[in-house]
Amino acid sequence: MVGDGTTRVGRLAALLALVLALTACSPFGRGAPSPTAAPTAWATPGAEQAGSPATPIPSTPSVKGGRIVEGGLTEPRTLNPLFVADPLSEALSSLVFSGLVAVDPVSAEPRPDLAESWDVSEDGLTYTFHLREGVVWHDGQPFSARDVVFTYEAMMNDRVRSPRYSRLVERVRQVRALDSATVEFHLVHADASFLTTLATLGIVPQHALAGVLPEELVTSPFGLSTAVGTGPFSLQQWIRGDRILFRRHAGYHGGPLATEEYVYQVLGSPEDLLAALREGMIDWAELDPAMVAEAEQIDGVVIERLPSFDMTYVALQLDPAKSTLFSDPRVRQALMLALDREAAVAEFWQGHADVADGTLPPASWAYRTSETVYRADLDAARRLLDEAGWVPGPDGVRVKDGVPLRFTLTTNGDNPRRRQVAEWLIRSWQALGIAVEPQFETWSTVRQRVVREGDFDAVLLGYRWPVDPDQSMLWSSDSFFDGLNIGHYASAEVDALLQQALEATDRAERAELYAQMQEHVMQDLPVLPLAFPHVLVARSERLQGSEITVILVRNRADIAQWVPVVGE
Repeated sequence: MVGDGTTRVGRLAALLALVLALTACSPFGRGAPSPTAAPTAWATPGAEQAGSPATPIPSTPSVKGGRIVEGGLTEPRTLNPLFVADPLSEALSSLVFSGLVAVDPVSAEPRPDLAESWDVSEDGLTYTFHLREGVVWHDGQPFSARDVVFTYEAMMNDRVRSPRYSRLVERVRQVRALDSATVEFHLVHADASFLTTLATLGIVPQHALAGVLPEELVTSPFGLSTAVGTGPFSLQQWIRGDRILFRRHAGYHGGPLATEEYVYQVLGSPEDLLAALREGMIDWAELDPAMVAEAEQIDGVVIERLPSFDMTYVALQLDPAKSTLFSDPRVRQALMLALDREAAVAEFWQGHADVADGTLPPASWAYRTSETVYRADLDAARRLLDEAGWVPGPDGVRVKDGVPLRFTLTTNGDNPRRRQVAEWLIRSWQALGIAVEPQFETWSTVRQRVVREGDFDAVLLGYRWPVDPDQSMLWSSDSFFDGLNIGHYASAEVDALLQQALEATDRAERAELYAQMQEHVMQDLPVLPLAFPHVLVARSERLQGSEITVILVRNRADIAQWVPVVGE
């Protein structure tokens, strides 16, 4: 499954772009699910999932002339599901393209979308999806199992260069059509996260793309100037730097929509976005924490504060071939104890974040805080460094065996908040006698240096955890090259717990396993978790409908239930 080192690094570069992009340059485009709810029984191994779904796709009466306008400061790169590599692109792509499975925006459970039901084999290795009848593409062509196979085979073809490639080839052995309405997936190993991670990917039409060479799909206008999907909206117009216009799909399999048009309006600055809210030009938008106070003063606008899946953290280089500065856990613990993260949340996020007392995000159904909690304690931090043999030198910088405790902290300085947090980290560690040099780069340079070259001592990053609580991507020793375990953290206990949790099907059992995993990680501290920033949404009172949750913001789930006031 794994090719040569050059191919692996290239695949990882694309993957890092997909999962780390959310906080690289902009606070917009975040997302996640909501806390625990009673689970449904869609994926019980060995059981047939047939008949009417327990959680049907919501639908609402059609309202002629309704329009929803979303405002944002950034623009998606593409809507093509084969290549979406940033949160905003992924969210807007889901307006046009449906997956086999959708994620319920409240419970975070999988529910039918293009597949009306599915079966899971006793060993958890085979998923058989039964496709919904009568689904048509936006151009009127019928949807079939051939489209599903074409989509996944394209993503799993290294010539296509899809950012989904690495995750899929490591977890999916084969995808095949049993007939025009049935698709079978054979997995490499049992994977309880499969339905809400890999089965949700948008399906593209074989009839529109089969004639394009794999190498040329990435430069195809599909997903830019043209797009054909099965989702609730079709792409009508994309004026770069201005707006994207979507129109409802009359043949949508989820039933009639409550709005005729959906518009994504690009605004030039935070001031422009706030003015658009004030003047009623947009119906909703995600906000940066610095914008909330002013937005709260706008009549007719409601501010939603939602727990998220976003984690801001510092990754440490643990690969002994590159550095041994952080090999002693007492050094890592001292770095953490030097940080007043409550003060950082107040200063840099204006209070709109949670201190990360663990790695399980507050929006996850598996969320719980770790029993191992760190609070600022400089005296304890100094004692740990002393015990580890790092003592103050003549210049005040700690040394051990003649080696100074000196390293570089890398981050993307084109993000103002990221730069401020990095400067705070450096000041905090200097108080312990640690010399830290900042290295502020563009996001593309950080990605290149971290992924392709592994050239970092410590790096300040943001990561969006998936809806499923599996954290193999960051902690598994299998994720050195085909994941995001960029510091090369290795723990046999953590590996075993992660695997057990993927093989389990009961939510309570999985949650307990992830809590144990989290405890190991918080004691080992391969990274320094700082904060879980909130998702902040400004919504006009004119926009009615389903509850706004982090999943809804993440993937525009249940957009069919949003009801705008007609005629304004």
